[in-house]
Amino acid sequence: MILVTGGAGYIGSHAVLELLLAGEEVLVLDNLCNSSRIALERVEQLAGRPLQFVKGDVRNRSLLAALFASYPIRAVMHFAGLKAVGESVREPLRYYETNVSGSIALCQAMAEAGVFRLVFSSSATVYGESPMMPITEDRPTGVPTNPYGQSKLMAESVLKGLAESDPRWSIGLLRYFNP
Repeated sequence: MILVTGGAGYIGSHAVLELLLAGEEVLVLDNLCNSSRIALERVEQLAGRPLQFVKGDVRNRSLLAALFASYPIRAVMHFAGLKAVGESVREPLRYYETNVSGSIALCQAMAEAGVFRLVFSSSATVYGESPMMPITEDRPTGVPTNPYGQSKLMAESVLKGLAESDPRWSIGLLRYFNP
């Protein structure tokens, strides 16, 4: 089973659909602050298969522990997080708490459960001010210009340190561009 955090959001729900179409069993964890259960109902219709859904927050350590204890999770796709640049400027602590602390809580719960396969949804904002195109995977990150981008880069740094400290971890990053 694959746990998809933020799986009711725009990108997460598309990932859930592809996983279901590929024959995977999927558990979605989403607090529905940026999404809707209706998106998941549509995904189930399109896939012709059900998914498991739990309404909850990725920062909730006891909930995460319960999920890993109750479901045969073997990998995680982590899309949960806040994503509005302007809002991040007005509420930076909320973004750091959700995007960084939420990622740390998830990784701690994963490690405690013996699950070490993670795909993290990041952002092109980690490259800083208007990166020149094309961008290749080996391009270094820059200095993000807002708390949203900073929170994504901080989470990436946490994951990099985690992967470097423990060879059991297999971590992939997704970075998105809006042209």
